[in-house]
Amino acid sequence: MQLDTKPLIDAIDRLIAKANSDLENSLESEGYVAAKDAVIYINSIEDGITALLNDNTDNLLESLKNEKNVSEFISGTWQQIKGNTELPEALEKLFFEKFDEMMHIFTKSWLIKEVPVLANVDDRITKSGEAFVKEWSSKLADLMHLSTNQQIENILTKAVKNNWSIDDLQKGIEDSGIRECGYRARRVAVTETLRLESYAQLESMIQNPLCYKKRWVHTGQQKGESRQLHIYTYDRGGVNGQEVFKREKFKWDGYEADCPRDIYLPASETVNCHCIMETIQDENIFGMSDDELKNLRQEMMDEADTEFDNKGND
Repeated sequence: MQLDTKPLIDAIDRLIAKANSDLENSLESEGYVAAKDAVIYINSIEDGITALLNDNTDNLLESLKNEKNVSEFISGTWQQIKGNTELPEALEKLFFEKFDEMMHIFTKSWLIKEVPVLANVDDRITKSGEAFVKEWSSKLADLMHLSTNQQIENILTKAVKNNWSIDDLQKGIEDSGIRECGYRARRVAVTETLRLESYAQLESMIQNPLCYKKRWVHTGQQKGESRQLHIYTYDRGGVNGQEVFKREKFKWDGYEADCPRDIYLPASETVNCHCIMETIQDENIFGMSDDELKNLRQEMMDEADTEFDNKGND
């Protein structure tokens, strides 16, 4: 008898749709722009990571079929596998494609939110914005590759300690949860999409003629998981409410950051962080014509690009 799975699939689809809708509403309530696009990218990145990690595990399990014992596998085939660049290269390609798209979409959305008259300008980003996308795509891919290898080596260490056979090792990998990477992929997808929101907001501030300062804001949406120093105001040693010039860094408890989820912050300060920034406007700019604002935006971007080039030549 053939089971009719359509009702089950429809039910799952409704659950997924509800989860996406809830996430979109949450992002909107926290002040993020292009929330619908953000959820689309979260799902796309999650699916991409899951497929690549599962393929990597499948290839590992396939390679074990021709091995005689665990020791020979570790000293031979495993050394070749863990040095293979196929996974990090595939991850980097995935990240660069998605991050580049998000950087342009989110930057333009943030800019329009703050300065509606700039809706018709191009979606160019500064050289520092482009460098961030390239640098972080590569670094994140390497970090995920190293983390994946470490998971496998932990299993190999257990295999040696317990004198596992190749069959035991195969079962150990299959039962370890490595193939069930849904939570890991989802967490990375959400964190990185919100990171792109922050860097795009920073990029929009650099381009925004009206912005001269930025303010760190804890959204209050993640109360059960929030970091105390993201809730505490500056006078209590935290960062919430701190104001700095738009191209300067926030500072708290020994940390420095251009924006929430800065790539140079440790994971303890970025994973599942839902903080955001607010624009502080320069009242002296008010009253400028649309053309003057567009020209000033171009001048600010050119200035930022020149500064970036000069830093590279230092």
